[in-house]
Amino acid sequence: MTQNNAPVDQKDAQQTIQEDSVHFLDYWQILYSRKEIVIAITLVMFFAGIFITRQMPNVYQSSTLIEIQRETPSLDVYGQTYVRYDPIFLKTQFEIIRSDPIIEEVVRNLHLDDDLGDAYGWTGKFTPAMVFEKTVGVVQRSLTLDIVRDTQLVQITVKMSKPEKPQGEAAKMATRIANEIANVFTIWNQNRSREVKEQGLETLKAEILEVENLISKQEDLLSEMRTKENITVVGEVDTGTTSIRSQIVNINSQLEQAEIDANTKKYKYESFKKLPLNTAIATLVSSSTYGGGELLVPLVRELGQLEATASANEKAALGPNHPEMLRINEMMNQINGRIKACVDDVTVAYKMDYDQAVARVNQIKARLAALEKREKELSTGVSLDFERNLTELKTLKDRKIFLENNLMQEQMKLKASTTSVEIIQPAKTDEVPSPVSPNFALNVILSLVAGLFFGVVIAIFVEYLDTTIKNVDDVEKYVGSSVLGVVPQQMRSLNDAHARPSQKEIYRILRMNLKSSQKLADGKTIIVTSAGAGEGKSMTSFNLAYVCAEVGEKVLLIDGDIHRPRQHHIMGKQATPGLINIIVGEVGVDEALHEEVFPNFDFIPAGRIASANVYGLLDTDEARDLFVELANRYDRIIVDAPPMVGVSDTAQVVRLGDATIMVVQHRKYPRDLYSRARNMVVSMGGNLIGVILNNVNTNRDYSSYYYKHQYYYYNSYGRYGYGYGGYSSYTSEESDNEDVRKHGRKRNS
Repeated sequence: MTQNNAPVDQKDAQQTIQEDSVHFLDYWQILYSRKEIVIAITLVMFFAGIFITRQMPNVYQSSTLIEIQRETPSLDVYGQTYVRYDPIFLKTQFEIIRSDPIIEEVVRNLHLDDDLGDAYGWTGKFTPAMVFEKTVGVVQRSLTLDIVRDTQLVQITVKMSKPEKPQGEAAKMATRIANEIANVFTIWNQNRSREVKEQGLETLKAEILEVENLISKQEDLLSEMRTKENITVVGEVDTGTTSIRSQIVNINSQLEQAEIDANTKKYKYESFKKLPLNTAIATLVSSSTYGGGELLVPLVRELGQLEATASANEKAALGPNHPEMLRINEMMNQINGRIKACVDDVTVAYKMDYDQAVARVNQIKARLAALEKREKELSTGVSLDFERNLTELKTLKDRKIFLENNLMQEQMKLKASTTSVEIIQPAKTDEVPSPVSPNFALNVILSLVAGLFFGVVIAIFVEYLDTTIKNVDDVEKYVGSSVLGVVPQQMRSLNDAHARPSQKEIYRILRMNLKSSQKLADGKTIIVTSAGAGEGKSMTSFNLAYVCAEVGEKVLLIDGDIHRPRQHHIMGKQATPGLINIIVGEVGVDEALHEEVFPNFDFIPAGRIASANVYGLLDTDEARDLFVELANRYDRIIVDAPPMVGVSDTAQVVRLGDATIMVVQHRKYPRDLYSRARNMVVSMGGNLIGVILNNVNTNRDYSSYYYKHQYYYYNSYGRYGYGYGGYSSYTSEESDNEDVRKHGRKRNS
């Protein structure tokens, strides 16, 4: 089975390759035939690109390189500082750099509203506030921030096209703006860090002051008890409360630890709750003080990857409405939502820890109160109250020491200089600044490419809208008839001294195709018509009659187009008397006949009568008898008939002939017109044997590959060679020999 199917598969593959190559050739020929459109649109786009590029202002660029890290002390006092990559942190810094406060400070420091207001013509036209606002917008739009790959370096790029004069002033302004943005952001970052730390120190100081007040009150209370109760030495009061007091001491110790734990969790919860969202996220990820970082690390990493992908897509000129950008934004929104939910969960967890610690304190206090109540029932309670107050005083002092230690640590961190933002490479201006835009060569190339693209698209679209007959396939598909011959452009009548031999050869092929047509058989009278006017049927009729006469046939050419006769002009004869005069009986056949216009070539013009009404004359017995009489006298009768559509006489003439040929001018009328003409011929009883495709541009049109150049040609020795049109297998020499055998006459040429 494999061996039997192999040849078939190979044949199918070859057929597929051939169909693909023909399909490509069709498109190539479409472009070739419409090359004027492609060239025109390409040139328009090309010169438009040059003109627009010339009109575009020069844009200058300047860049500053900075390093952004999380805030860390220059001196690691406690050995706990470490830095990790955080894309959310850098994204946040980008938004801060672009924010209105930073840019407004830059505009104020450099007085950009004055310079750009004059450059853009805003000064005097708008209020100072509006000029300032517009200047801020210009600076923000000119600002671009990029992360240097695999680093924490950020490149601040500013592009400016104003002021234009003097030359290079815009480049200097871009440099000043880029450097000032870096400076303002650095100062802002330092001030913000100091403000946050100072607020924390103030909170610690207030807490210490509150504890000191409590200690003072507790000492006053103990002093009052000593004075009032005359307590000099505190000892064990033997009232049977030794065991209970031991428990009270243990519970007081537990209460002390529980209160410290509750205060710590309270401070942790309230501090975390006050943090901004981005700071809270960064704290959870980077700090071991707060839990929850292990939940956020994969989310932050995934968000960083998506932001890097979005940044790459923006550089690839994908717009915000691009499906890929929309998908990435949706995923980023989801992850941000999950990150916020995680932060909220951590906040709730801290609140629950704090609530649990408070509940434990309350529980221990309840136990302690119960024991104290029991102890009071067993003793006077004076010494115990004093001891309890003394213990509480000790607890307050321990708390004060703890807070003072924290205050000291934070003060030392504040005194240590920070290194969160550092300018690595300031922007500089070249001595001779070069604009980065417009790129003349790139714009011209893009204009040329765009022109070619749109030219090709429009050419194909125009071809799609073109409903005329374009090639042989269209003739067979829409007219429903075979092609007898193809006539190229710039054909002359064959009696013209400037007619080339190759032009005669085209009509010789047409004659041989007619002669071998089974539909014509032994018929003599051929009606040549067309669907509409101006398709070249008169020239075709004459040239066909001329080549028939050349091979020895006795030929009669009748100008049957009685409304627009043309044949008498071609041969330089009088139009009257003619066919109409014969039919109405004004003259006989011999009187209207022009004999031997050319060897073996007779001619009857259309004629003219006094009556203006000539309609219906060709549908009479006299006309039919005339054609029968002429058929007995000639080997071939060719009738130049009127067009089929719009003229009623043609429907009458097609019944008088043995066969009908329709001349179709290439790319002239819609296909439906030819289909209608063909139906009219058939419905009137005409014998349509084929179509002649006329006026084809064989050098450029994509139908030319059916009949490249000429089917037959003369070689350098004056002999006939073989062509490759496929319409006839005879040579002219063979046809001449056959005519000599049939008619006993040689060709006269």
